[in-house]
Amino acid sequence: MPDEAMPQGRVALVTGGTRGIGRAICDRLLADGWSVLATYRVDDAAAMSFAGGRDRLAVQRADISLAADCERVVAAAVDRFGSLDHLVCNAAISRDARIADLADADWDAVLDTNLSGVFRMTRAALEPITASTNGRIVTVSSVAATMGNIGQAAYAASKAGLLGLTRTLARELAASGTTVNIVVPGPTTGTGMTVEADAEFVAAIRRKIPLHRLGRPEEIAHAVRFLLDDLSAFTTGAVVTVDGGLSM
Repeated sequence: MPDEAMPQGRVALVTGGTRGIGRAICDRLLADGWSVLATYRVDDAAAMSFAGGRDRLAVQRADISLAADCERVVAAAVDRFGSLDHLVCNAAISRDARIADLADADWDAVLDTNLSGVFRMTRAALEPITASTNGRIVTVSSVAATMGNIGQAAYAASKAGLLGLTRTLARELAASGTTVNIVVPGPTTGTGMTVEADAEFVAAIRRKIPLHRLGRPEEIAHAVRFLLDDLSAFTTGAVVTVDGGLSM
C-alpha cells in the first residue's frame, strides 16, 4: 500500500536504477505511486527484466559521463511523464588499485562517472526540477568518502567530491525551494562490492560494523525516500549516513 503521507503523481529520475541500491530506490518510489525513469549503463538483460510490465516505469540506457546522454534522459522523462520533480544520482563505477598501480585512464573513468556525471546530470535536470513545486535532488556517496579504503583512491575521491558538489547545489538552488541532500551508505548487500567479495572478506567487514551486519538496499532507499518527502522540505545540504555505525 502506498504511504498516505507521500503525495502521488510525482516523477523521479534515478541513475543506476536497475540493480542494487538504485533498484531498491525505484521499487520504493513505484510502490508510493510515482512514475520513475531509471537509467543503466551496460546490463541490458537486468534492465529489461526490471522494466517488464510496469506502466509507470521507463528504463533508458545512458552513460552519465556524457552530457548528451544526460540531456537525452531528462528529456525522455519529461516527454514520457510530463514533468520531472526529483533526481536521484546513484550511478557509480569503481576501478580498484593501489595508488602506485592506478592507471590514469581508470582514475579518469571513475571521476567522469561518479563526480562529473553527477554534475552533468544535475545541470541537465535543473530546469524541470526547479520549476517543480516539490523539487528534490539526492546524491548517493559512500563511507569510503570519509574513511578512505585501500585500493579505492579514485572511488573514495569521487564520492568525497560529491559532498562539496551537493552542498554547493543546495545553496545555489535554495531560492527556488529545491532541496539537495546526500545519502552515505555503508557496506550493503546486493551491490557489486559484496557480490564480488569472498565470504571471509565480508565477515571481516561485518566485524568492523557496530551493528555487526551489512546494510540492505531497502534501508538506503528509505533514507532517499525521506529526503524526497514533503516532510523533509526544511532539510537541505544534509548528510544522511546509513552505515550501521561504521564511520562513527
